[in-house]
Amino acid sequence: MRIPSVVRCPLATRMVLAACVLTAAAACRAEVRRPIVVDGNTLTLENQTADEWRGVEIWLNDHYRVTKPVMPPGERFVVPLDAFVAGFGQRFNSKRQIVQGIEVTATNARGEPVRLVHGHGRRR
Repeated sequence: MRIPSVVRCPLATRMVLAACVLTAAAACRAEVRRPIVVDGNTLTLENQTADEWRGVEIWLNDHYRVTKPVMPPGERFVVPLDAFVAGFGQRFNSKRQIVQGIEVTATNARGEPVRLVHGHGRRR
């Protein structure tokens, strides 16, 4: 009877092969998408739920805001950071300011609150 060559390998070689297989398997897993992504001068919000969101407010650094009346399930909303406006009309300046926190509030179709936070979010 002939023993397969893998079995005759030293233990260290088998452990390295097992580690390679596990690493490759982990790399093939689907990456989890975040619902709030800031990339350069753009914010992307994705409704990853099965519910429609209504009265969506996106707050940036506690006092800059953008609103959207409705976000259906699966929709991605891409907005430039310079579109965020404070109460007295000041615009967020992405060249001079940094994103410290984002909070998204809305209600779903059943009237339940929706709240997502990225970074520090708003102070309440």
